[in-house]
Amino acid sequence: MQESFRENTRKRVLLNRQSRRNLIWLMLFVATFGLVIFSAFSYDKEKGKKLYIEQCSKCHRKDGKGIKGVYPPLKNSDYVQKGDKMELLRGMLFGRSGKIVVNGEVYYGVMTTEVDKSLKDEEIALILEYVFRELNGIDKSVTSDDVVKARKLGKLPPHK
Repeated sequence: MQESFRENTRKRVLLNRQSRRNLIWLMLFVATFGLVIFSAFSYDKEKGKKLYIEQCSKCHRKDGKGIKGVYPPLKNSDYVQKGDKMELLRGMLFGRSGKIVVNGEVYYGVMTTEVDKSLKDEEIALILEYVFRELNGIDKSVTSDDVVKARKLGKLPPHK
């Protein structure tokens, strides 16, 4: 009886050691996997800013304030804030024409397709996410899947 009690205790201790090892490995795996997933989907503000400056600042300015009466602002823009993500992406991809009203100011004109055709979908998404987050304070993510969907929807009709 005494022997079996000792044997059972020894088995429990070994099992507890093995369980602890397994738990530690599981925690390491989850932590590592979580970091990989987080880094793959995290927002890169600096890259978004760089791409925005390269692709959009010629017209909309580095600060996003545009040129009154000529190029509408993207910073603190009611058009962006109420705008549909797909509509904004389609404008970036295919251009835009007609009358629009931004912050009470009327703009007539044509937004040519200024987004570089060599950009990856992830980069295009990052530009719009930068506009949402940094220029408008909106916590809205934009993904490469959104860009693919916008591309499939095609060009927008002119504003009236």
